[in-house]
Amino acid sequence: MNQLCFVIMPYGKKKDIDGKETDFDKVYKALIRPAVSAIPGLQCERCDDIELPGWIHERMLRHIFEDRVAIVDTSTLNANVFYELGVRHALRKSVTVLIHKKGTSWPFNIADLNSIEYSMTPAGIALAQEKIQTMIKNALDEPDNVDSLVYHTLPNLVVQKAPNRLTKTEIFSFSLVKDASKQIAFVTGDREDILTGDVWVVSENTNMQMDSFYGKSTSATVRYLGAKKDETGSIVEDTIADELRRKMGSTLTVNPASVIPTSPGELERNGVRWIFHVAAVAGEPREGYRPVSRIDQCVKNALRRTSDKEFEKDNLRSILFPVFGTGPGGGDFQAHAEICVKAAVEFLEGTKSSIETVYFYVWSDVDLEKALAVARFQEGLQRS
Repeated sequence: MNQLCFVIMPYGKKKDIDGKETDFDKVYKALIRPAVSAIPGLQCERCDDIELPGWIHERMLRHIFEDRVAIVDTSTLNANVFYELGVRHALRKSVTVLIHKKGTSWPFNIADLNSIEYSMTPAGIALAQEKIQTMIKNALDEPDNVDSLVYHTLPNLVVQKAPNRLTKTEIFSFSLVKDASKQIAFVTGDREDILTGDVWVVSENTNMQMDSFYGKSTSATVRYLGAKKDETGSIVEDTIADELRRKMGSTLTVNPASVIPTSPGELERNGVRWIFHVAAVAGEPREGYRPVSRIDQCVKNALRRTSDKEFEKDNLRSILFPVFGTGPGGGDFQAHAEICVKAAVEFLEGTKSSIETVYFYVWSDVDLEKALAVARFQEGLQRS
């Protein structure tokens, strides 16, 4: 995954259905590309910008699938443009921005979709650029945004490269531009082998009920690794979950983004001093779990707790997060990683804290590619 905006449109001078000629290269260079370039971290490309050998249709399809944003100009009702729009809507639930020249007829199939109208006068260009930027920014800020007809109708559709689990422990670090002693890092590998993070953060539901030992979530893994076992590996004490239940007492639910610390149990051998349980997902009977509305606060609240008086003696220097909302919550990994990383950067930049490194755990090669793209384009970060 990347931070590119792929532009789907006619090339050169073309006539619309009324016979009026438009210079679409000018539309691209004077209107679309400047609008996209003004958005921090986003790069604009058309197929004719890519000077690489190989089959152009293969490159086109890869960009339609992989690029974070697409802009589609439907002004000439061009068959190739509509084909590529259909592919985009089939492969990506968002962010696809439609634009059209003023006066263009609007086909029935996409009549209900929002499209930005433009004209090539100076005022028309400026207005369209402002609308394009606003639409892109709003869509990128909303992780569960859907603007594809396909995904609107089939919300459970999943189209993606098959992920491969990363079993080797590796760390990929990015330093803060304002303070190189502070870092955001991504960690891969089996959790049992990870020795980084004075605090491990666990995503819980608002009932603070840990996942079962047989689950695939961070909560299940931490619960299992922290439990006391006999010589055969059988669990004899559910250490972390029992302590969390005692702390909850008669309380049935907590507010979203609440943080409850417990001891690390057997994870002390990994150098973990505390487990922070964060209410990052909310459940609804018969509907399952969804991420809480402010996952950025889940990150910041956990980081704030490291400065509490009860942890002063521990001199906490590092913390390991999951990317909140992407497990049972089912949120899009890249969108939620952007929110979590941004929240961590904002905290490190603006808050006095003993924390020097904020780690995020990454399970697969697909998620690692997305995570590294997020960090590369995150304002305030540079590769260490």
